[in-house]
Amino acid sequence: MAKLIFTYGAMNAGKTTSLLQVAHNYEERGLKTAIFTYNDCDNNGSCFCRLGVSKKCTIFNKETDFMEVDLADASILLIDEAQFLTKQQVFDLGRITSLNDVPVMCFGLRTSWQGNVFEGSSALLGLADELREIRTICCCGKRATMAMKTQSTDNKSEEDIGHDKYVSLCRKCWLLSAKSGGVTL
Repeated sequence: MAKLIFTYGAMNAGKTTSLLQVAHNYEERGLKTAIFTYNDCDNNGSCFCRLGVSKKCTIFNKETDFMEVDLADASILLIDEAQFLTKQQVFDLGRITSLNDVPVMCFGLRTSWQGNVFEGSSALLGLADELREIRTICCCGKRATMAMKTQSTDNKSEEDIGHDKYVSLCRKCWLLSAKSGGVTL
């Protein structure tokens, strides 16, 4: 039976690397993958990880209707930056899994740099058959669960993508950085 799986972690934990590994495993066995990422981040239609590995993919946005996507030959649907999915898109991915028996693996953040749960992540946390956390560490050595923006800009958007703009922190370090002006709570 196919499952809807949400793999989450803090910034720079290796979520996209894991997605690309899953794609490689399927394709190595002659199976077709359908890979989607949000908003492209200027990667020219590629899902790209910090290790330098990339793969062509389809860009999705808030208007993408996954029920209209041709998945006839796909053995698995992989979604990067899943935190940007809408609630409706998550429910549609659940339908694809249940009705078409196609596994769907979503990879993304749980919370924004402001500590807010993303809409897509919230829906996935509630609907997914399986939750997986990819762990990374804070500069203090504890498990990182939060992200802090490292670039001081006026951009308050939670959709500001780019691993070079954030650092992963444990909640304590994140809260301490908020007190020093790092995060506006």
